[in-house]
Amino acid sequence: MASVEDKMSFMEHLGELRDRIVRALIALLVGTVIGLPFSQRIVDWLARPVTRLNYSLVFTAPAEAFWVQMKVGLIVGLFLGLPPALGIAYASTPNAFVSTFATFASLLVILGGVLFAADALVSEHEKRTGYFLFPNPVRREVLVVGKIAASLIVCAAVLTLYYGAAAIAALAVTHSLTPDIALSYLYALAYMTAVVGIAYLISSLLKSTVAATVLTFFLFTLIFSIVGGILPLAKIAPWFIPTSASGIIADALGGPAVGPGPGGGPGAGFIPDPATSVIVFLAYAVAGAVLAILLFRRRELSS
Repeated sequence: MASVEDKMSFMEHLGELRDRIVRALIALLVGTVIGLPFSQRIVDWLARPVTRLNYSLVFTAPAEAFWVQMKVGLIVGLFLGLPPALGIAYASTPNAFVSTFATFASLLVILGGVLFAADALVSEHEKRTGYFLFPNPVRREVLVVGKIAASLIVCAAVLTLYYGAAAIAALAVTHSLTPDIALSYLYALAYMTAVVGIAYLISSLLKSTVAATVLTFFLFTLIFSIVGGILPLAKIAPWFIPTSASGIIADALGGPAVGPGPGGGPGAGFIPDPATSVIVFLAYAVAGAVLAILLFRRRELSS
């Protein structure tokens, strides 16, 4: 146990913070310099679905082309510079390298649910857009299913880009990839369905867009995490808590390289079972979607 004399002073903490910030900025700068020469190729690859239809992307501002390449370079720099920025040496195996990013995949999934699902239904009532949407000869159930499908597609696209960039970085650093990376990606997609399902349920219950968004965010980043951390203390395995079950995302790669961030990771001493966790994700997704459809169908627009 460290003695009182071994504790760092306030000024020493500030010095340590300064050193870490400097190292993170240097890692980001070096990664960006490496990524900039490939940014145009990445942009062309992302635009391929559009260009294949004989359409072309245009820039609406003189400097927009430059800034697009700079943003892509910064994103590549973030992926290449994240391990040294966190004080972690580059891994020699692809699983260990990608696990650094998989640790934050749960938080990315939650942010996707908050941004693309939490306000999808409640906004129809709060902003009165339902007056234009509901008179159409389409059943409300079909509208909700379409919204859920759109949210899943967008969230899956973001998650695919995230894992794709992590896999490309791992290939560049370790010169190899493993099937475990694809397995972790599939687990993240399963977790995404649970987050979107619960987000739509909350959106169908509340009357405020802000309330639905905030509740969805804190439910996954705080409430579920607290419950999942308390249950093992009572010798109850939190297998039915989605954030605790999301530990399989990093476990598929051999465990997280850093401590679990907000919104994900197993509880203390709890190792989630992959098959059980996937069933839990699907149960939350189906239950949330079905209840959201039933509640939204019965809800009337207020004048």
